[in-house]
Amino acid sequence: MKARIILVIGALAAAAACSQSPEGPAPVQPQGAAASSTGSVSASAAVRASPDVFTAACSIDGAVAAFQTALGTLNPNTAGENPGGRREINWDAVPAAFTNTTSFPADFFNATFAPRARGAVFSTDGSGFSVSDNDFAFLNADYAGQFGAFSPVRIFSAIGSNRMRVDFFVAGSSTPAVSTGFGVVFSDVDNTGSASIMLLGRGGNSLGLYEAPPCPQGFSFIGVKFPVGVVAAVEITSGHGPLGAEASDVSDRNHGPARDLVVMDDFIYGEPKRSN
Repeated sequence: MKARIILVIGALAAAAACSQSPEGPAPVQPQGAAASSTGSVSASAAVRASPDVFTAACSIDGAVAAFQTALGTLNPNTAGENPGGRREINWDAVPAAFTNTTSFPADFFNATFAPRARGAVFSTDGSGFSVSDNDFAFLNADYAGQFGAFSPVRIFSAIGSNRMRVDFFVAGSSTPAVSTGFGVVFSDVDNTGSASIMLLGRGGNSLGLYEAPPCPQGFSFIGVKFPVGVVAAVEITSGHGPLGAEASDVSDRNHGPARDLVVMDDFIYGEPKRSN
């Protein structure tokens, strides 16, 4: 899969955001990344194979802003379909009743009313989802101060698994939709390969696996944008294992055994539009 890699590094973030770096890290090419005959989409294979990839570690503001600009104007969080632009989820408007619990509703952001009509439904092979405003210290007191929030103060994680999926729908409906792209802010990626996104087409065909660069106890960003709407779902891997009372991060030298634990903040994606 050929991709334009857009790197944003440190203090040069704003200037580098619109540059292309052929020496940048290529996306990981999974088996079956080519479109399957049952998962064909209206866009040509050449279009599907030419995404722009936005990536940054530690100082990520420039990459996030460049990705937002590439997707288009931020749309209101109302039901229905907009002709273009983007939607975002930053967790910070989640009410207290759904914060610091392990039962965050998977369809919370596909309600029929504002501001929850955002066209995204979650699933996981774990037990559920959680939004936290205390670094998930309600699960494990050792997590206090471990994870930061890119857009304060809430962060997000699957529970019982390090894997989850986002499916797109026309906002506030059960009508399947496609997006032009998806990006996510990860928090506390210690090791290369610990955090990634795999974008999927309408038939479940892989559109590529993309890894977030590491930034221990900081932020990492990966965003992928296609010229047209082809992304029906995204599979997210967040760390090498799930959060939990007995789970320690590799940076915690007082406990073991430990794994690279990673959580998420902002989701940024192209307006979900009805797939033709």
